[in-house]
Amino acid sequence: MHMKKILSTFCLLAVVLVFNSCKDDPEPWQAEVLGKFLAGEKDQSKTWKLIDLTFQHPGEGAQSLPLTNAGYAPFADNIYTFSNNDSQDYESTEGASKYDPTDPNSIEKGNWSISLEGLFINISVDETLGYNGLFSPDAFFAVTDQDGNIVGVSRPTYPYPWLVVSLTAESMVLEANANSGNGTSKYTLTFSAN
Repeated sequence: MHMKKILSTFCLLAVVLVFNSCKDDPEPWQAEVLGKFLAGEKDQSKTWKLIDLTFQHPGEGAQSLPLTNAGYAPFADNIYTFSNNDSQDYESTEGASKYDPTDPNSIEKGNWSISLEGLFINISVDETLGYNGLFSPDAFFAVTDQDGNIVGVSRPTYPYPWLVVSLTAESMVLEANANSGNGTSKYTLTFSAN
């Protein structure tokens, strides 16, 4: 009788283990899902192009930088590459148009990470080679009037992190706030997968 009880307990335990192992796999972290949208599958890379840069300074309405304007055209064809490798590399490179033809092709290099819940992307730049980087501590954005004339320069706070407004396989919208003596400025970057 004692042996039957042990055998019954063993069978019940085996059935419980089988049913528990058949449960669905746990949901992946949002960082993993967004990381694949941003940089592709493991050991791949994905490239992006900036299609809109909007800023809003304290007390002013939002302004979109005209990427077709000669002063901003070099931003429009730059390539932003995110790699889904162990070090999660990031690099931006010049497109066909440059501010100066002698500028190096590489603009900035570093690494990226996404917070576990997927709310923020941090792009840490440790090598800045050109002055029109979006994520480096040397990044700056010209402030223009209604006609596209440069009337000032704004430098966002570094390091950012960038709020993920949206990120899909085809588009990405990031937002950062920079504090200055006048208040908080908001920068919104919109990218298209290349």
